[in-house]
Amino acid sequence: MAVTHSFAKETDLQREVCSLIAQKSSEAIQHHGFFTVGFSGGSLPKIVCPGLLSLQIDFSKWRVFFCDERYVPISHPDSNYQAVKQHFLDKASVQPEEVLAINHDIPLEEAAKEYESRLKDWYPGNDLPPLDMLLLGMGPDGHTCSLFPGHPLLKETSRLVAPISDSPKPPPCRITLTYPIINATKCAVFVSTGASKASVLQQVLEGDHEEPLPAARVKPANGELHWFVDDAAASLLKKK
Repeated sequence: MAVTHSFAKETDLQREVCSLIAQKSSEAIQHHGFFTVGFSGGSLPKIVCPGLLSLQIDFSKWRVFFCDERYVPISHPDSNYQAVKQHFLDKASVQPEEVLAINHDIPLEEAAKEYESRLKDWYPGNDLPPLDMLLLGMGPDGHTCSLFPGHPLLKETSRLVAPISDSPKPPPCRITLTYPIINATKCAVFVSTGASKASVLQQVLEGDHEEPLPAARVKPANGELHWFVDDAAASLLKKK
């Protein structure tokens, strides 16, 4: 069951989502000594990162990765890493060796396999790492990560990180988490704002789901699911 948090002001949304992240960070560090958190691209870093930096959080215990990443050099403007670096990593005390960036110097398929292997290294002996938190966005078509409507990767069950070379949204080559590891997370958090998201948000949260959109397929089996939205995005929801 998704918990939806709606706000009139983006500053209030930022405060509350960052408060949840800080809480989950503290709990994870107390439980197993570190906090694994996956970032998405788009507008999410600009919304979330400034709020994180204003809180008392032990970033030295964070392990940062990306829910999906474009197959471009990490210095490229399309790189999700670059956006998070600009808005967060350059200003936080996250250990550089604990930031998992894509290796663009090897073939795409190998880059996805390497990324999966490095995620598993954080959880020795566990073939399905229980990641602490995923920070997710949603596109106007209902996609999340690089999982797009109608794409074969929606049915992927064996790989935890998969390559995609035919993304309908440029750039075409990417790697992405798949549903087995997404739905094993302890806490999935969507941040979605703006009137352009209202229709698709209503479909995801209140649609009949005969053929659910990618974002609607995020259902952590033993974890939490939160949606942080503004009033514009929530304007078509029937259940306020």
